[in-house]
Amino acid sequence: MSFESAVNRKAVDIGKLSVEMTTAAGSGHPSTALSLAHLITVLMYHQMRWDPKNPWDLASDRLVLSEGHAVPILYAAYADLGGVIVPLGKGKEAARPMTREDALSLRAIGSPIDGHPHPQVGFPFADAATGSLGQGLSVAAGLGAAARMDKTDRNIYCIIGDGESREGQIWEACDFIVDHALTNVVPIFNCNDLAQSDYVSPQQSYQGLADKLKAFGFIVRVIDGHCPNDIQEALNELHVVQNGKRPLAIVARTVKGWGAASEQGMGKHGTPVKKDKLGETLGELEQTAKDLGVGGYQVVGELKISAPKAKIAPVAKTPIKIKSFADGLAGVGLDKDLAAGKPIAPRKAYGAALVALGEADNRIIGLDADVKNSTHAEWFAKKFPAQFLECKIAEQNMVSVAAGVSAAGKIPFCSTFAKFVVRAYDQVEMAIIGGANLKVTGTHAGVTLAADGPSQMSLPDAAFFRSFCHVTNFNGQPAVRYFFPSDAISTYKITELMANLLTAGRYQDSLQTRRNL
Repeated sequence: MSFESAVNRKAVDIGKLSVEMTTAAGSGHPSTALSLAHLITVLMYHQMRWDPKNPWDLASDRLVLSEGHAVPILYAAYADLGGVIVPLGKGKEAARPMTREDALSLRAIGSPIDGHPHPQVGFPFADAATGSLGQGLSVAAGLGAAARMDKTDRNIYCIIGDGESREGQIWEACDFIVDHALTNVVPIFNCNDLAQSDYVSPQQSYQGLADKLKAFGFIVRVIDGHCPNDIQEALNELHVVQNGKRPLAIVARTVKGWGAASEQGMGKHGTPVKKDKLGETLGELEQTAKDLGVGGYQVVGELKISAPKAKIAPVAKTPIKIKSFADGLAGVGLDKDLAAGKPIAPRKAYGAALVALGEADNRIIGLDADVKNSTHAEWFAKKFPAQFLECKIAEQNMVSVAAGVSAAGKIPFCSTFAKFVVRAYDQVEMAIIGGANLKVTGTHAGVTLAADGPSQMSLPDAAFFRSFCHVTNFNGQPAVRYFFPSDAISTYKITELMANLLTAGRYQDSLQTRRNL
């Protein structure tokens, strides 16, 4: 069987299972899943270098499904490949291969097979919880940035819906990827023309997206998302692209409900096939297989997954100890001010502590949103440029990038004005849900900048973050630890404390979100 025939047959098989899963659940998005049947097949069975038995491997290629509602097709492939899952509430030692029966438990209470990708309930293939649309490409960018810091050759693929591309964060992420020349991150836009309740706007058409991506600085390839050879040819260009600085973006034209006419057209989004119609829909998919010349075929060995080349040793989770307050201030040139008894601003103490953390542990990563000269994260940026990510004025992207950096085993510190964190509350919540080891530092909190007017005053800040302090995460720990220092000394010590708040997860060393003002 040729590569094309093998992909076509496998696309039908996992497409059928995704339909069965959503019917069994009585909810889900089979039509969107079917639109990705070929893209998922080529990526997971051929393109990506990974080991289904070890989804925790930090050297493996990664796939971020930004349009998380399409996850049944990913689950179907993962079950077929015997990818490892962890039964809900169990430890990593209980990990076992996912089965067809697991797939059919989609969305059930007590099942690790959630309605959207969710690493904390037992699906370690996912690096972050997705489904609040627009965030996945930023997560992929964080993973790609971390891979470059580690000097590994892992590639990060991110699938984005065309309707989802209306979200501004998608374009914040595109800016970031081009700014940092992250040629190891490949956005793949799934262009099936149909959103939830209407057709996408012309601006989200495949032509519109291709033009925008070119304007942003990407090398763009427009392909037939159901042609195996087209997909393979576009992905093969990645080897050439990575010799330069312009990243590759793929715009895939697809059919929502591919392979089953009864699942196509308007009004099918988020609607599972009724049980009495299941046989008919599965029959349509099998007829599609026959039309493609692969009816009755079985894929045996024609598609082969390559293992990651690199080996990354696990990092010892030893406590991070930084130098004393006085020595830390001396490290950024504030020793004379301290000796003279001059007041030290808490944000300067934060900058000094961040530098001390960087000296103590190379897992510390600084991120800032174009205010580093006010938050004093610039001291870290100057001393550790390879561990710093300037995110510009795009706080939503910054938080989700940090979630990706965290998924790569690092400890990200995001800093901006507390007021500007407000626009990223959704991203913070999704990072909490996904188990990110996220540290957020908001300076100029409360009414500190009252003279500047309400656009600079973070009045709901304490209420939002403290609300998460009263609930537990999947590891039985407070979902957020909130700190409000009173002076420079407490700020310095709290910053060290934040870095060491590492919560052991149920099935991996997942690290939870913390808060420092």
